[in-house]
Amino acid sequence: MLFIILYILAILAANLTADTILTVGVVQFALGTLFFGVIFTLRDLIHRQYDKTVVYATILAAIGVNVVAAAAALTSPRIIVASAIALFLSELTDTEVYHALRHRIWVIRALSSNALSAPLDTMLFTLLAFYGVWSNDLIASVIVGDSLVKYVIAAGAVGLGTSILSGARSAPADS
Repeated sequence: MLFIILYILAILAANLTADTILTVGVVQFALGTLFFGVIFTLRDLIHRQYDKTVVYATILAAIGVNVVAAAAALTSPRIIVASAIALFLSELTDTEVYHALRHRIWVIRALSSNALSAPLDTMLFTLLAFYGVWSNDLIASVIVGDSLVKYVIAAGAVGLGTSILSGARSAPADS
């Protein structure tokens, strides 16, 4: 249950900070990316603990909670809609890739599913939320920067997840 709560809160934090751009050296990325790098791995941990039905219910609950919270915070409708669409499609992709690799070790499942879902989420969200609002150069820069930051954070989160799982006395089987 802890991973489900952290997952929903991380998505909320990512959405509420999605339009703030950070520049580190030559890399530009959205502040929300710092949270999103962990989201896919949290979803993989949820999938490891529960079956796909719970994973899908968690994704839908996260979208619902985040739409309501973002609207209450007066977040731009373009960000709310872009986030819901990008989250839904990237998380479904992540879930199906992870599930297809269920016979492989956890780290392979998590890194492989993240490798596809992270750039999908980045491209969908950035284009849907900011095309026509930001310059094409900024959009391209943020897509590259967000993808790089997500990969670095996701790799660290998978490492942490592996440590958590190896420290568990008995790990539940995947569904």
